[in-house]
Amino acid sequence: MIALNHVLTGTAIGLTVKKPELAAPLAFLSHFLLDVTPHFSYEWPRVKFITIWMIDAIASALAITLISLAAPEIAWSVIVGGIFAELPDVIWIHERLILKTQSKNWFFVFHRVIQWSQTRRGLWYEMGYLALLIALNVSLLFSR
Repeated sequence: MIALNHVLTGTAIGLTVKKPELAAPLAFLSHFLLDVTPHFSYEWPRVKFITIWMIDAIASALAITLISLAAPEIAWSVIVGGIFAELPDVIWIHERLILKTQSKNWFFVFHRVIQWSQTRRGLWYEMGYLALLIALNVSLLFSR
């Protein structure tokens, strides 16, 4: 799942619950709910992977920044929601790319096993979900 979809789910949670202490665990759990759905795979040649990953990271940071600026009174909830929704993949990056291992720890095994449908075709699911998330975040911003 692209980071932007995880992040926008987290910001929507932050906009809804308005409390960082609630947004953190809900956003963290949302990550796994999204990973169970069919989604995009980063299985591209290395150069394309890095390009896609960088664009995704920049778009995610920009989304958290813009949404938190648009809702300054609950900015911490939005920021925490966005970060915690992507946190499992950040932990995964540390395991796979920095430690260069495939841990047998239950958390990492669970995170791998639930991703039963990662394909290039999954990009179409993700684009539809992205459109819904953008509409949801905009709607939540205007309904505050």
